[in-house]
Amino acid sequence: MTTHQTRATKIVRQYADVSKTNKPDYYRYHRIRFAAMLAMLLSLPGKKVLEIGVNPGQFTEMLVNAGYDVYGTDIFPEHRAEVWQRLGVEVRRWNIDIEEPPYPLGMFDIIIFSEVIEHLANPPLGALEQFSTMLVPGGHLVISTPNQFYFKSRMRTLFDVLLWQPFDHTDEFECWATLRTDARYYTHSRLFSMKQLGWMARTSGYTVIAEQYHAAYEPIGLEWPRIISAPHRWIIKAAIALVTIILWKSRSMILIAVQKPC
Repeated sequence: MTTHQTRATKIVRQYADVSKTNKPDYYRYHRIRFAAMLAMLLSLPGKKVLEIGVNPGQFTEMLVNAGYDVYGTDIFPEHRAEVWQRLGVEVRRWNIDIEEPPYPLGMFDIIIFSEVIEHLANPPLGALEQFSTMLVPGGHLVISTPNQFYFKSRMRTLFDVLLWQPFDHTDEFECWATLRTDARYYTHSRLFSMKQLGWMARTSGYTVIAEQYHAAYEPIGLEWPRIISAPHRWIIKAAIALVTIILWKSRSMILIAVQKPC
């Protein structure tokens, strides 16, 4: 484990110790993603960061605890207004698909675009180009998103085909179909592969400097007490985790860092 990974893991664990009221189930599910993201950020120069999509504020607080000068955007900044006030973080509304950037040009060293790109209604090239305008020359954009080639997702699709099931199960379809206005961003529009992310970054004028595959969600549910309470689910999850250890490009999360030209 590198120095950056060790420090990131420590900050993520410390957050769990001091903040137990802000959606603990969300933290449990995303804690590995948080550590991977933070380790990537700690390897990059600069302290002034913009986090795109800050709710529910857990990673925002970790960034503050890591010593970053943090700003944020969200479609619903009012949902956690008390958190932003407590942290001293300015959060402005921004619907990336239809609104102009809410911050000045060349303001940030790093922009964090984590688990948001898959929610956009429009193709992401426009958003990536807008981010570039807000970065300093040589600044970095860090993107994470679920992997289109995640083994579990591929197996689910295969079973849907074999069992003649719709790809969107009934509850998922009904949830999507009833969403209105900005609430439609609660669901995924599409998933991406690492190759597609890299192509979009280069097409938008960036240089790709790091590509990583992470098992961000595979360990969730593999806690030892669950082998007793739900042994069949535990065995399936363990098998999926083992496959993604071996076939590392089938892991659940892809993480990429790109750089704006100097």
